[in-house]
Amino acid sequence: MELVVQKYGGTSLQTAERMAQAADRIIKETKKGRQVVVVVSAMGSTTDDLTALAGQVTTRPAARELDLLLSTGEQVSCALMAMALQARGIEADALTGSQAGLETDATYGSSIVKSVDPLPIRQRLEEGKVVVVSGFQGCPGGHEVTTLGRGGSDTTAAVLAAALKAARCEIFTDVDGVYTADPGTIKGAQKYEEMDFESLSALAELGASVVHPRAAEAAKSGHIPLVVRSSFTEQEGTTVLPANARTYAFPVIGVTYETGLSHLSIHGSMDMKKLEEEWKETLNPWKATQHTGGCQYRVIIRDEDVYDTMSFLTRFRGKLAYRVSEHTTGRALVHVVFKSGEEKQNAEAFLQQLPLPPGVIVQSHPHVWSIDVAENHGVDVCQVLHDYCMKRETDPVSAAN
Repeated sequence: MELVVQKYGGTSLQTAERMAQAADRIIKETKKGRQVVVVVSAMGSTTDDLTALAGQVTTRPAARELDLLLSTGEQVSCALMAMALQARGIEADALTGSQAGLETDATYGSSIVKSVDPLPIRQRLEEGKVVVVSGFQGCPGGHEVTTLGRGGSDTTAAVLAAALKAARCEIFTDVDGVYTADPGTIKGAQKYEEMDFESLSALAELGASVVHPRAAEAAKSGHIPLVVRSSFTEQEGTTVLPANARTYAFPVIGVTYETGLSHLSIHGSMDMKKLEEEWKETLNPWKATQHTGGCQYRVIIRDEDVYDTMSFLTRFRGKLAYRVSEHTTGRALVHVVFKSGEEKQNAEAFLQQLPLPPGVIVQSHPHVWSIDVAENHGVDVCQVLHDYCMKRETDPVSAAN
């Protein structure tokens, strides 16, 4: 019997009515004779609300207790979805990440799934049940709870699909596929019918929030087709597959932007490679860098990483001989994502001549052209770059190699 894993995001479960719509979609799948495993996110803005609530108690919540708090959002969705299915005559069991067999490392806030025991889910599937799993969480051993970080429910779905050898993993969200830019803010964004995992990962790492990069990697490693589609329509979504023989002549995959960033100006005769190595061992990777002349560098990081970054820089200042002269918030990065570093080099000179608001070109990835701009200019810059880079036919496109 064919097995399908479906993941429903927070907007798909935002109200009881939407929860019911998702339940009806799941039932349609069972009526086709398929086994179904459902992974759910927290309803609507629950995760943000819980984070804000923790902030009212303390400005620096302990990572362990914060994970315990945030994991409850998915558990609420999980229990309610199982109830909705049961109310419609479908046998269903709700499982936490731990109960579903997801073992993680012990990194609170951004843990990595180390292994999956498929037995708890398989036993229930063999009993004819739909299995509903709380996304975003796992267990490092004992009775602890860890969370997988933002977008972690995507990762839960993909790793379960791989462990269970599912026919496909469907990611239901509020858009009907993967686009060349955010269709909600960028005019002329084009939908992909097909895309390879490398292209999806490149977009996801740089601000396209449709699928988490770890989910794309897990599906790729498990050879599981990934389908991104809307939970509100019956339209076909974007199918993500391993690279194949199809050609994709246009050099640009898409244009993305990231907000909520800060940049630090660092001065000193330090070895930037050594600094980056020390940085990666302690912190989230920086988003981009720029050599601004002499012994001065600009490093761009997420706003939420500023506190930990400043602590790190203070701790290692003597060891690596540098000082921080400036900390600026309200920044955004706009990225043009190319198929290769060579394509990027071919286009760089022209991109720099486009009529863009004031910004600084920075280094992020070998195949990506990135510019650091004020946050309020992010969408406008993204629109200009997309208009130039995507001048082509309006039919749905393919980024499968």
